[in-house]
Amino acid sequence: MNERQEELFKNIIHEYVESAKAVGSDFLAGKYDLGISSATIRNDMAELEGAGLIYQPHTSAGRVPTEKGFNYFVKNYLSGAGKISEKEKNFIKKAQQAGIKMPESTGSKNVVKALAELSETAVVYCLGRSNTYYTGLSNLLTQPEFFDFNLIQNIAGVVDNIDEVVDRIFDQIKETEIRIGKENKFSPMCASIFTKKDGQVLGLIGPMRMNYERNLGLINFTKELLS
Repeated sequence: MNERQEELFKNIIHEYVESAKAVGSDFLAGKYDLGISSATIRNDMAELEGAGLIYQPHTSAGRVPTEKGFNYFVKNYLSGAGKISEKEKNFIKKAQQAGIKMPESTGSKNVVKALAELSETAVVYCLGRSNTYYTGLSNLLTQPEFFDFNLIQNIAGVVDNIDEVVDRIFDQIKETEIRIGKENKFSPMCASIFTKKDGQVLGLIGPMRMNYERNLGLINFTKELLS
């Protein structure tokens, strides 16, 4: 992949994460100053498709990142700690401050709920093995890629098995890790970000089409507040 194709690939990831729609060459040529024609973009897309990083969901459609593409993006372009805004940090801090007046476990849950709201994912929080709290499950069902009835059934299975899966992977989690598609323990249709500190586990479960840089920043920031 040359430098131009790398930039094109990152633009496709960004646009798909934002819109959940296939990304076309004409759209990219109009929005981004790539200095190339739509025809050249289509040729580059064909090369990216040949590498297994994107695919065309149906004829005449734009392109969508594959599971391999998301994994490639995370491994090659994601900053170590993620990135969030001061506004997002303050939102979580306010939830923490409001939770100070609550019982300890309830106060922590207040922070976790704020994380679910910002990340638009399901959030799992474990104070220890077999002591699991989760929230934001409705966030999964509102994602566009899960509108299909069969996929809704798949997500229902995720919900039913959260406690069992978290209990099974509790000891395996050592530091912040991202698992996408088949590598994800909850569903091959999803992605997860899990981290552990001081014996506490915090995790996000969402679609593969999640904002990895932002969600990585959110979970790492929240982890420090909870511990």
